[in-house]
Amino acid sequence: MKYFEFIKMHGIGNDFVIIDNRKNLVNIKNKEILKKIGSRNFGIGCDQILIIENHDNKNAEVTIFNNDGLEAGACGNGVRCVASYLMDKKNTTEIRIKTISGSLDCWFENKSCFVNMGKPHFDWSVIPLSKQFEKQIIKIDEFELFCVSMGNPHAVIFFKDLNELNKIDIEKVGTKIQKSDVFPESVNVEFATILKDKSIRMKVWERGAGKTLACGSGACATLVAANQQNLSLRKNDIILDGGKLTINWLESEDVIMSGEVNLVFKGNFYCD
Repeated sequence: MKYFEFIKMHGIGNDFVIIDNRKNLVNIKNKEILKKIGSRNFGIGCDQILIIENHDNKNAEVTIFNNDGLEAGACGNGVRCVASYLMDKKNTTEIRIKTISGSLDCWFENKSCFVNMGKPHFDWSVIPLSKQFEKQIIKIDEFELFCVSMGNPHAVIFFKDLNELNKIDIEKVGTKIQKSDVFPESVNVEFATILKDKSIRMKVWERGAGKTLACGSGACATLVAANQQNLSLRKNDIILDGGKLTINWLESEDVIMSGEVNLVFKGNFYCD
């Protein structure tokens, strides 16, 4: 019976199965195997699966899949988890993680794992949208969506207060927007509001994963969208269902994300 070792980690509730596949012992990248790994009933259970292809003391290459078995372009919390695991393993405080969307610098400081998520992209063809719109904010039904890419597509909706945010049916609205013809590659949908202390409360519907407790790239997109609409400074705390991330949109345009990561357990997964 074939099996491989894995570790389970989470970044504020956004949970991941991480596999070191340098020896390529089994065909993990089979869609049905990936779906089984991601299943909370028939497998390990996670939001995303991150496969480490190779690594040394300074660099690593990672392939990312959603729990539906489809490859993903970016996963900020997942990259932070991989970085934390590798930095601890190699007794270092910084590492660069290469993904399909580019290379991300990661480091550990004051009990938090940081990742430079790169620059946001606002061009309609990069996000991507199905066509060019006059403004960054587009309307679907009664919802106004600020569209931006953080290596993957995001649509951010702001509500006037927490009461209004809590009334939203995340699954119903998220699914409808996700399936809109406006988004040829689907989209991650963020639902947010500004709290009384000026921090940002956010909920998320992720393409390929559904409703999750947190989304790192979504938190970055939300901070950028809030700042562009004069709702937030360039640095702020994003409060998600699973905890808090701090997002800092530097003057260089790079977006820095930081927060806690946790190792949950290690094990073997049998995939005969």
